[in-house]
Amino acid sequence: MKTSQILTLLDATGCSPEELGKMIGVSGMTLRRWLKKDPMVVPAVYVAAIRDVCYRLIAENRLDPGLPVVKDILAESPSSEYQAAVQNLGLSKGFEIGEKISQNRILGCLCQIGSYADKQKRVEKDSKEISSFKDLGDEWSERITMLWKVVRSKKLSSPDKLVAYGALFYLLTPIDFIPDHIPFFGMLDDFWVLGIAAAYYAKKFGR
Repeated sequence: MKTSQILTLLDATGCSPEELGKMIGVSGMTLRRWLKKDPMVVPAVYVAAIRDVCYRLIAENRLDPGLPVVKDILAESPSSEYQAAVQNLGLSKGFEIGEKISQNRILGCLCQIGSYADKQKRVEKDSKEISSFKDLGDEWSERITMLWKVVRSKKLSSPDKLVAYGALFYLLTPIDFIPDHIPFFGMLDDFWVLGIAAAYYAKKFGR
């Protein structure tokens, strides 16, 4: 990573060297000294911090994830925030973010997420919060209602309910900070996840 990329970040966000430096973990004076030496390679110890700052600024709508400089910085390796999100969802440590996205892969992940008893309890405990998403429109309401019927069904076995639990838990997970160009999760918006899960049950059980 080069100091010219940091300069571009400053221009794109309107941050001062003091503000950006604080987020990275260096003083504004240090950052200004780096910029004066452009072109210069940023000390390796700060690269991960700069990458995480990019995610933070994107989440705050202060940085466009489509900018070439942002793509270059984020492409080097996944953010620690990304790994935290994966862990929070309950996916295995060996989960690869570069895997090809397919509905079967998504269903498999939802099944894995829904297999955790604590996540099932969270879904049941926060039923009101989940139901509040119905206000987003008729299609949202239909998908959420179907998944609730699956979860509360006395005819279906526990394994049959895992995808529904996983999809409903996903609604409660703050993972939207991951930009769209990051493989897999960046493309998984809540509405799409609900649609895949609902379609799965409609096809399998005729619901």
